[in-house]
Amino acid sequence: MPLVTIELADTVDHDTRFAYAEAINAGLVEGLGMDAEDRFQVIHPLPADHIVADPHYLGGDRRDVVYVRILMVKMYDADTKRAMFDAVARNLEALGVRPDDVFIAITENTLDDWYPGARGER
Repeated sequence: MPLVTIELADTVDHDTRFAYAEAINAGLVEGLGMDAEDRFQVIHPLPADHIVADPHYLGGDRRDVVYVRILMVKMYDADTKRAMFDAVARNLEALGVRPDDVFIAITENTLDDWYPGARGER
């Protein structure tokens, strides 16, 4: 049950924001093998001047960064995470987001750290 936070410039229109969210979810489904319905996302449109990214860090060419933060249970190996990174970046690229403008960060925890509502109690 990843919790995904998407931060991008408020100049990205509403429909495009939700298309990005769909693309990111599809990348998690493809890369991690999770169920498509296991979808929990928060979209934060921010003033463009509140998004700071070094334009050339690690040889990149960043212009309009889309930050994707994923909070998830620690259960995937490095190769699986790389497959997810690639799938998300490829899906966003299909919508016009340059791969250099995709920045994904994962934070992991355990199942004991989640409360998915009363019906989901273990």
